[in-house]
Amino acid sequence: MKKLIFINSFVLIFFISLFINKEAIMSSVKDGVLIWYNSLLPSLFPFLIITHIMIKLGFIYPIKEILKPIFNFFKINSNISFVLIMSILGGTVTNAKCIKELYQKNILTKKESEKALTFTFFSNPLFILGTVGILFLKNKKVGIIIFITHVLTEILIYIIFNKLIKTPNKKEDINIKESIKDFLNNEKKLSFSEVLIESIKEAFNTCILILGTIIFIYIITSSFSFLLPTNPYLNATVKGILEITQGLENVASLNIDMLYKGTLSTMLISFGGICIYIQIISILEDTDLSTLPFFLARILHASISGILFYIIYLTT
Repeated sequence: MKKLIFINSFVLIFFISLFINKEAIMSSVKDGVLIWYNSLLPSLFPFLIITHIMIKLGFIYPIKEILKPIFNFFKINSNISFVLIMSILGGTVTNAKCIKELYQKNILTKKESEKALTFTFFSNPLFILGTVGILFLKNKKVGIIIFITHVLTEILIYIIFNKLIKTPNKKEDINIKESIKDFLNNEKKLSFSEVLIESIKEAFNTCILILGTIIFIYIITSSFSFLLPTNPYLNATVKGILEITQGLENVASLNIDMLYKGTLSTMLISFGGICIYIQIISILEDTDLSTLPFFLARILHASISGILFYIIYLTT
């Protein structure tokens, strides 16, 4: 009952604020669309198309065989190698999209999928090095340190969650000839034009979903701005926890030392923001995969990466 009252009150306040703060709401919607159009769409859309095509055509088979020696060393299921590569290149939510498709094809088990979600969460390298490092912080060196810290911490996240979520970690034999045969057999069954059209539709739907969540978070932030802390440091942090891009932009404008700007930026990037968490929940909504391990991993990722950045920055 209390939960229902809270939700109804929230919706009522939100609805009223749409009329009271019409200009502010419109401005926040425009900001959200511009962030999506300028920063996310160019980097994410092509990777989502490529990811879907590669999974459909069976590129995963030769890729995982080539990388098996590395993944055998770290005792990681070689099927996750494809997810890892595409996530590093494509950035956030690419991992959820890949994992969902592999899980639905029974290539990954439920536990393997939930574990993979925890350590394949990478922010796009172009976003970290270009948007955050050069555009926001105007410091290329800091951008590089943030990226290195972000990746190193993911290795630690894997070590932690590999202990917490037990999955078979047996050594796998390498058979490149068989994998190429599987790839060629899979390719013959499919029409490339059909796969391309389907991939474009899937990528577009995912990008629209991301746009919707960004606009929603921006509207919420604008509507309930009176609840945000007046302290500029806390204000930037809260905004970053909700949606990282606006938070990172606010952090960059703070009048503090670059050490603290970089540390806070690293933590926000590693956490990902509630906006991205909502996107991942939405992508995985028609599966039985739990996102709780993913959320706990992001809290750990933010904490550890912040400490690592602080140490690396001071020693370089």
